[in-house]
Amino acid sequence: MKFTNKFTFITSTIVLTCIALLLIGGFISLRALSLKYHQQRIDSVIQVIEKQIDKQTTPTEFAQWLPDVLDAAGVVRLEVKRDDVTVYQNYYQSRHYYPMNLLLDYSYQLEKYPQVKLILHTRQPFSDLKFTFWPLAGIGTAILLCLSLLYFALRWIKRSFHGAELLEKRAHYLLQNNPTARIAQKGEWPKTASKALDVLSERLENSRKERSVFDIHIRSKAFLDEDTGLANNLAFENRLDALTMDESYTSNTLMLISLHELSAIKYQFGIKESEKVIQQVVDLLSHFCRRYDDSFHGRIKKSEFVVLLPQMAYQETKTVAKQLTSLLSKLQLPDPSLIEGFFYMGVVNFPCGALAEDIVDDVQRALFVAEQQTNSGWHLSEESLTEVVISKGTVRWRTLLTNVLEKKSMMLYRQNVMKRNQSDILYAELWPRIIGYDKEVISAGTFMPMAAKCGLNEQFDKQMLDEVLSLLVLRGEHCKPISINIGASLLMNKENNKWLIFELMQKTKKLRNNLVIEISEHIIEKDYSSLRSVLITLQKIGCKIAVDNVGKTVVNTQYILDFNIDYLKLHASLVRDIHIRKTNQIAVQSLMASCLNSDAKVIAVGVDNKQEWRCLLQLGVYAGQGTYFSAPKPMESYENCKG
Repeated sequence: MKFTNKFTFITSTIVLTCIALLLIGGFISLRALSLKYHQQRIDSVIQVIEKQIDKQTTPTEFAQWLPDVLDAAGVVRLEVKRDDVTVYQNYYQSRHYYPMNLLLDYSYQLEKYPQVKLILHTRQPFSDLKFTFWPLAGIGTAILLCLSLLYFALRWIKRSFHGAELLEKRAHYLLQNNPTARIAQKGEWPKTASKALDVLSERLENSRKERSVFDIHIRSKAFLDEDTGLANNLAFENRLDALTMDESYTSNTLMLISLHELSAIKYQFGIKESEKVIQQVVDLLSHFCRRYDDSFHGRIKKSEFVVLLPQMAYQETKTVAKQLTSLLSKLQLPDPSLIEGFFYMGVVNFPCGALAEDIVDDVQRALFVAEQQTNSGWHLSEESLTEVVISKGTVRWRTLLTNVLEKKSMMLYRQNVMKRNQSDILYAELWPRIIGYDKEVISAGTFMPMAAKCGLNEQFDKQMLDEVLSLLVLRGEHCKPISINIGASLLMNKENNKWLIFELMQKTKKLRNNLVIEISEHIIEKDYSSLRSVLITLQKIGCKIAVDNVGKTVVNTQYILDFNIDYLKLHASLVRDIHIRKTNQIAVQSLMASCLNSDAKVIAVGVDNKQEWRCLLQLGVYAGQGTYFSAPKPMESYENCKG
């Protein structure tokens, strides 16, 4: 209840209670006075009777005037007793009938004749009273006047305290991290409190930005090249280690680019010209990598750059290497003749599970072979994949994916997210899988990029959401929560978004509380403003929001507070061998510090051994996920919804 409503309710209650007490008190006092006056009248009648007895008035004389006196005094019945013996049962009785329970009884013992007792039954003082308009007009007018004054007083109070309500509303928004709290509303009162709230909001916003900037600064120093802003060698090692362990990527490509003549340009034309050439390469690689999902590019040495392209088949690698070589050959150098031997590129295509050291050795050998050429060029090491991978962009992909959608044959795999004690499940993450032409199980990391190329990604997201919502109902309200990773295209599509909200609202609040929506950090960075209202709406109806792939790239962590994130899932590249990588530990500590002013809980993803988990516990993570706890298993194998 609002403060103004509480205040007006209390004020109204007090005033109305006072009016009621005044009326009740006046009625009681009036009744008491009337009874007292009535008793005085009866006393006067008794005195008259006693005086007439002293004058030895005869019974005949009594009978002439006494009935009139008794009737005028309101006496209905008179009894006479002598020595407790009834002499006259009804010495006098009124001609009108009155019920005995409505009569007042008075008993008198004569002073001069103590043996004689008179018992009188009288009417109530108000029995003959008739309430008319004019006698009640005064008190009615007073009551109406009081109520009118109360109405205008409450109206004035509401208007006066409207500014306080606005201030309270703004403070409430401030506690909810609502951005509208930063702007003062017109009419806020008290003015000093409003100004103080402005100052505190500004300071809080600045402190949050400083915390986010400080976090970016720490991780930039650790994972970014100072000159170009690209990822450095440490970030490359983390990403390569994580990629080799990710089973969703069956085939990947690594390209190592060496700028041989960069030092010659610096020596002949100066540092500025050298920096211009480097900036051209940075812009070229950044633009080139935008074409491929989840790609990585960085600078590992002064004159060496790397490009990492997940889910890339061997034949596609040749095409990509040719395209990149063509782009590099168009660099604008101070001396165009230098382009002939300016760069060389080693390329390797490697499968999931390959050792990072072997991959780096292979790409360096490929670079060495390329450097033996006369002109700038590239060399691709021999194909080492033993697993058949369907080429991207083929008709077979579309046929396979369409059949899966039509038959609804998509499978769900599950992996638990465990709390610190390793015995309690926080929630279970679900992943889609499909069956290929050769009956092999294909992960989402393989078929979802193909679904996006075929324009079927939203249909897959929607079908999976439909299955997960049905699973929520099947599991019941008391089961552990489940999570699903959703693409931005479905969330930002108005029709699909309305469908999702409508379907969720058909479920009970407890069921909605059991659903965790996961979205990648790079998607939030890309579509910040568009996703904000969608994610906040999902939170308001009871769903929890988790951001995964956190720390994969260095981005602003302000979204943790702006989006009121529930869970922050660290990318596996930060978790891999964290017990021996001090820089990764500093990065994790920085990310956890970004959550101090929020309710977000940090989850480590890709925990593979006890040493990593022990180090993460010391750093303060809330939960963990990885093969150290459990491997992904088909959903059908989990009969017990709580475990």
